[in-house]
Amino acid sequence: MFKGISELTAALMAALALGSAVPAMAQAIVVRSTGPSASEYPAGKRLPAGASVTLRGGDQVTVLDKAGTRVLRGAGSFAIDSTVNRDRGTAALLARSLSNPVAVRAGAVRGEGTAIPGDEPIPVSIWLADIDSASKGGGRVCLPRGSDLYLWRSSSQARRFVWVGEADGGGTVRVAMPAHTSGVAWPKAMLALAEGHRYRISDEGAGGQADAGKSSEFELVMLEPETVPADAAALGTLLLDNGCKAQFDWLATTLERLDG
Repeated sequence: MFKGISELTAALMAALALGSAVPAMAQAIVVRSTGPSASEYPAGKRLPAGASVTLRGGDQVTVLDKAGTRVLRGAGSFAIDSTVNRDRGTAALLARSLSNPVAVRAGAVRGEGTAIPGDEPIPVSIWLADIDSASKGGGRVCLPRGSDLYLWRSSSQARRFVWVGEADGGGTVRVAMPAHTSGVAWPKAMLALAEGHRYRISDEGAGGQADAGKSSEFELVMLEPETVPADAAALGTLLLDNGCKAQFDWLATTLERLDG
């Protein structure tokens, strides 16, 4: 997946070392559920170690555990325990701090080796602000202190320009997202990110100015790097606890596509 086994091993060991300092969290988190028991397992429900998920015929529950996503189908009873045999360390890689990230284009590759499945690229990091849903689930974006941030969009077919700036006023910066480009780096040289500040992302309207009617906002939540866990369930819990719902959704979606 990444160039050089030694680089991958070193990255995973560093990420796992960070994760060891994090207190125990949920063993698994419900991502989505359908069927007769859906109301018993709403999205975001925490499932502790030792819990049992009992499903009826027609039920389907997707959970995020420490290795990634897992689909439970009823009827049947499923134990939520620490036995995971499929952990590829992907969550740890997605949680690494970013430094001068490059643009992510459709048809690109993950790292320098494996092609990304699907029509749109999978995020190479969960440290992103989704320009279409940044205000989803509390309007917060989590970021390890010292890390860079991606501006990300779900559909990359057309060229797009957005304006970013602090929500309470001040200067704005025009950011170009070329066609077939899903992610570009936040323009940190022109607009530094600060803990607790709110930022607005607006589509460009007529006359080349920001369109206030097509905008979203988010509050930046700074995380200390040593508190960022390496396993997927603990990472998802951290994001949800800090109101970073859109990033939790991207984490689950990315792992689900890779696991599939």
